[in-house]
Amino acid sequence: TNKYFKMKKYKYKYFNQAIMKKLNLFIGIFGAIYTIILVTVSALISPNFSWVNNYLSDIGAGKFGLEPQLLFNSTLVIGGLLMALFFILTILSLKKVIIEKISLIIMIIGSISLAMIGIFTEHAPYNLHFTFSMGFFLLFPVAMIILGGGYIKKNIYFAALTIIMALLALVIIMNLVVSGGKALPEIGEAIVLSIWVFIYAIFKYKEK
Repeated sequence: TNKYFKMKKYKYKYFNQAIMKKLNLFIGIFGAIYTIILVTVSALISPNFSWVNNYLSDIGAGKFGLEPQLLFNSTLVIGGLLMALFFILTILSLKKVIIEKISLIIMIIGSISLAMIGIFTEHAPYNLHFTFSMGFFLLFPVAMIILGGGYIKKNIYFAALTIIMALLALVIIMNLVVSGGKALPEIGEAIVLSIWVFIYAIFKYKEK
């Protein structure tokens, strides 16, 4: 009887873990795709929006109408929270992987910063909008580099891909900081980061 109940308990635990892995996979993939698609849509429905003359945050500030503004800001809030939830659930599934946990905590902060961009628009006081924007654009690639470093011995291919994509994201966003590039560097880095989240979600799902 004890053996039977132990077996049932093991199967129940395994079943719950499998469900959580699938749920986390869905959250990670959906969060990445949802955010990048709806941000792009909000730009496309903004009258006279220019990828080279405007920042994406101009949409959130209401410069192109209420509908694009609401879509843009709500997308950042929901997308940021979804990605934060994905990284939180991923941390909970880890055991003694300290470097990965540290990098994911930084990504959670970066994801929350993304959500805060949709709340604290360009009109927000105390430069909060810029602070949260840089929190997202800079913390994410830095966390990816840390994560990639932690995977060098375990999976060199994933480590190399992660570090390369992180450096690419930093190079793209530096064009915004140094050269004054506007929406193009913003959407460029966002696409790179979204693709990486997509890849990482699948990677963690298949990882034993």
